[in-house]
Amino acid sequence: MKGPVAPKDPTRKRPKIYFMLEDLLYASHKAPEGDRYAEMIFLENRVAQNLQLICPELPDELGARLQKSNDFREIVHSIGIIAESVDAEDRDAEITCELHHYATADCDRFKDGTRMSMEVCCDGAERVFELTEFENKGHDDILGTFFLFSEKENLRVKLTVIFYLQDGYDAPEPQLDDPIDYESDTYREMISHSLVSMGNTHRLRAAMEKAERGEDVTLAFIGGSITQGAGAKPIETESYCYRVFDHFRKTYATEPDKVHLVKAGVGGTPSEFGLVRYERDVLKNNTVQPDIVFIEFSVNDAGDETEGVCFESLVSKAYNQPGMPAVLLVFAVFMNDWNLQDRLAPIGLHYSLPMVSVKDAVSPQWAKGEGHVISKRQYFYDCYHPTNDGHRVMADCINHLLEQSLAHVEVEPKWPKDSYLGRPYENCFTVTRDTLTKFADDIEVEAGSFTETDKALQYAEMDYDAFGTPQFPENWMHASGDEPFVIRVNCSSFFLTYKDSGDGDFGTAVVEVDGKPYKEIDPRAIGWNHCNTYLLVNNEENGDHEIKISMKSDNNDKKFTILALTLTK
Repeated sequence: MKGPVAPKDPTRKRPKIYFMLEDLLYASHKAPEGDRYAEMIFLENRVAQNLQLICPELPDELGARLQKSNDFREIVHSIGIIAESVDAEDRDAEITCELHHYATADCDRFKDGTRMSMEVCCDGAERVFELTEFENKGHDDILGTFFLFSEKENLRVKLTVIFYLQDGYDAPEPQLDDPIDYESDTYREMISHSLVSMGNTHRLRAAMEKAERGEDVTLAFIGGSITQGAGAKPIETESYCYRVFDHFRKTYATEPDKVHLVKAGVGGTPSEFGLVRYERDVLKNNTVQPDIVFIEFSVNDAGDETEGVCFESLVSKAYNQPGMPAVLLVFAVFMNDWNLQDRLAPIGLHYSLPMVSVKDAVSPQWAKGEGHVISKRQYFYDCYHPTNDGHRVMADCINHLLEQSLAHVEVEPKWPKDSYLGRPYENCFTVTRDTLTKFADDIEVEAGSFTETDKALQYAEMDYDAFGTPQFPENWMHASGDEPFVIRVNCSSFFLTYKDSGDGDFGTAVVEVDGKPYKEIDPRAIGWNHCNTYLLVNNEENGDHEIKISMKSDNNDKKFTILALTLTK
């Protein structure tokens, strides 16, 4: 008999950095190209912070260098990928992982960069790909996105991605966390610190009593990408919004099917844009009157050019609806322990609103180091958004406030006559291309060369849905020509909402207000497809105004999309 063949010497293990560590990825959306399903993770300006989620001891300089394509190739020798299916029947499923480099400014940023494509099986075995296997297109600038592609819809995979380092580089080993004990006294104590203020709970109790009587009750959430559910897998059932809704109907309603959810989060947008879309996304064009409204913009409102006035106007708009809803403020947190709670909480105190701060719950226990209840790696999906565990923590903070409100019996509060910062935009309303004739007495538009309709819009998963809903599909897009878009309106304030884009086919527009140059808008400045809003008119009294939007003289063959027009009278 022939004896066993001696195995080859094992491949030398290089020092490594974990880029992902058993991260849950969920291929649920159709990929932009082809028939595959995909999950996309943004990496631009996020690589260093994402790496430090797993290994806080990683030197800042090394993490920052890994964002840059040239440095990445100098530091990284090979990429190891371990994919393990969550469902046993998918163990033999094959996926493609793709690390997409964005190109330099003199090229097409999204199309001319190298795509490092790696095919692996979901059986839990590691596959290693040397960087020399990938053709270098020569135009790479930074790491831009990471994709998971699958032929199967809704494939769930625990993914580990390892960067093995070139000779001469080293990195510390990460310290793995203990599982989160959701039933522990220390967890409950952490959650209790989230209660900023009970405020006046009269309206909140009224909504809970409606549910107890078996009446219809609607919970509405408006905010940014965290409210949209970013980081939750699957997004339609693991977001903090759905968790609060599900807890409410199971705990307080005698007829759970009569409790309804409105989820109106849109990524990358502040309360200024929340005002623009409140009637459409929360009130459903006055067909829905919520009983409880949760407002979450504490990590988005750095983009509020009014520094809190739009937020207060939104709070007032929500509170003073005919359905007399309870309004609760939710303060989320970024990985660097930042939010705008110091700016926004005084507004809540002024109006005696219940308030919850996830930052107040989790950040102090991170500062302790050892002995934390939940680590940053467990809480954050990336440097901005929560994991499923993070969304659960957010929901538990809100549910703690709901539970504590049972001990408070109060009369209907008096709405303060005076504002805190100001609320001049609370009665604003939004006009789109399809509703222009409805508001003919308030606004007149000459579209000029802005006659096309943009179909490549920002999408957001709304309400119960896993699929994205396009934002303002009835719009005005410039494709060519030199005729301006002219708006004549009588109002006290006016907001313009337009589309940002990373597409090189988009160009700069010039805005004039009442015959005077106001600003140039470059939709490529942010670099991704998303909605943006500017306040163009801001007066105490109504007045006649003419707003003219023209393409910059050398951009007449470029695109620019006007999504919505919002005015206050």
